[in-house]
Amino acid sequence: MIEKHIFQTWHTDKLDPTIQARIDKFKKENSTYTYKLYLDADIDSFVNTNYPGEIADAYNRLNIIVAKADFWRYLVLYTYGGVYVDIDSNIEKPLNTLIRDEDEAIITYEMRPGVPIAYVQWALIFKKGHPILKKTIDMIVDNIKTNKYPNNILNMTGPIVFAEAVQAVHMELFQEKPPEIDSAIDKTYNKNGISYRIYGVDYNGHLSFKNLSEHSLLHPTGNTYWHKQKKPLLKGGKRRKRNHRTKRRRRLFTSTSRRRTRVTYL
Repeated sequence: MIEKHIFQTWHTDKLDPTIQARIDKFKKENSTYTYKLYLDADIDSFVNTNYPGEIADAYNRLNIIVAKADFWRYLVLYTYGGVYVDIDSNIEKPLNTLIRDEDEAIITYEMRPGVPIAYVQWALIFKKGHPILKKTIDMIVDNIKTNKYPNNILNMTGPIVFAEAVQAVHMELFQEKPPEIDSAIDKTYNKNGISYRIYGVDYNGHLSFKNLSEHSLLHPTGNTYWHKQKKPLLKGGKRRKRNHRTKRRRRLFTSTSRRRTRVTYL
């Protein structure tokens, strides 16, 4: 059974009334779930308290908050289990209409141009200690230790490394790639004590991705701290120089597919 916790993170708990009302609504509809909003200092404290050593060392090398938030979401679910959802995304229907008692993880496809197989990472649903989360965490630690993807958050800590972890676990268990994207799929895989359910695309409407109308409410005029951070991804690193074509690809990618509300400069 997946534990009944909901986690979010943002840099302030003083949210616009429109956003707070949306959150209060899904909290009321999921009254059997605990809810916690972690601030930036909270996620730092959580990681360093619960994962001293190699994991905290890797986390503390991250220089951009969105990468820290990526890493933290896997760790908090690995520790407690439950549901993580981005602050600008939403739980549209009661979770008991999606999550079954026997579920240990729900993985859903994401339609992303140019990426053959992608899985939603703006919302995650896992039982604590799940091996897919462990694989993701291990891969991120290795990515950071070797600086495998300089200044590439998507690969270093974000949805791409998560997708690689899902595919790696599935391949190890079944010696084949996961099935192709299909909104009708609802299949539970279970082998060697590892269980996960692959379900539709974008949770088939049970959760929703990025409400664009709330963007200005999360980023008031003049508040650029979370909106644009021109920093190296790792402390002590240097930013790569980008040519015009690279910048254009980045703009197209972030505007049409991957949500990076908390940082737009990768």
